[in-house]
Amino acid sequence: MSVALDPAARARILDFVKPLSVSLDGMTNFGFVERRLGVVERLLEESRRFDPALAVDEDLLFLLAAFAGLPERRVAPGSRADLLLRSAGIAEETLSQLYRSLRRFEASPARVEESLVRDAGLLETVGAYGVAQAIVAGVHDRMTLRELALEIDGKMASASFSTTVARRLAADRVELGRHFAQCLLAEVEEFEKPIAG
Repeated sequence: MSVALDPAARARILDFVKPLSVSLDGMTNFGFVERRLGVVERLLEESRRFDPALAVDEDLLFLLAAFAGLPERRVAPGSRADLLLRSAGIAEETLSQLYRSLRRFEASPARVEESLVRDAGLLETVGAYGVAQAIVAGVHDRMTLRELALEIDGKMASASFSTTVARRLAADRVELGRHFAQCLLAEVEEFEKPIAG
């Protein structure tokens, strides 16, 4: 029998997930998981304003948001995460759904929980937050400013959201990111013209 995740169980799960998230790329910090959960909660809240009867499995939504982005081997049957979730009273059916959702939510979300988590992740790649992340990654990858501007513009232009709420929240953020990228590219072209020799 499955039990609803109480605050203590959620805290235990977050304590387990945060160090795993930080070690993924060397740039993610401990606030990443909480931020993603906050974005998911905001999307759910906004979605329910437009559709109060929206059916969402909030435990699955929490688990999917918490474990999204981790390598599959870290969250699979028999893993340490699996043992932790079973000890928290998560039912086999919920675990099976979580594993299915983790495999498909980014490419082809099939449930509302998957769409919300996918869109939360995408919202983190647009706007000022997305630009800041792109700059950090660009410095890490030793990109030129031209490459960085094109990378940012491409990310903003290709962001495709699953939910209407996320599209609304993202519109101004995408515009801001594209404007930044276009201004950066214009300044690069103005000041970094090849020197005639």
